[in-house]
Amino acid sequence: MKKLVAFGVALVVLVSVSLAACTGGTPKAPVKTLVNLDKLVAVNMTLDQVYALIAPSLKLTSVLYQAETIELTAKGSWKVVSKQGGYQVGEEGPYQALFFTPAKAGTEYYVVFFKDNIVMAKAWFSPQYGVVIEAMLKGQSLVK
Repeated sequence: MKKLVAFGVALVVLVSVSLAACTGGTPKAPVKTLVNLDKLVAVNMTLDQVYALIAPSLKLTSVLYQAETIELTAKGSWKVVSKQGGYQVGEEGPYQALFFTPAKAGTEYYVVFFKDNIVMAKAWFSPQYGVVIEAMLKGQSLVK
């Protein structure tokens, strides 16, 4: 009887360990979701390294914007300044933002911020603030 109980306990432990290994961990590139991309993106990565992490289907949901300034203020909000009307295609600014539009309405936007094509930060934004950030990156006036 003791051998049967020991076998049962060993089997439960083995199954638990196997399930734990399957459910978590570091995702493998290229990733297809923003959550997995967020797990892989790290400060000091290059723009090319970030692009290498992204599956083609996810890359289609992104836009790389150029900016004059991107900084996190002491209050915890982001200050983004672009040229009036935004940058033209092929024109490069000192800052970049890889902006991902969510797949479903009402979900969060994801942005990777770069200085001279090197990751300086990443952030998630509510749908309302994501629209504001994108307007600032496009160089649009928020006052009408």
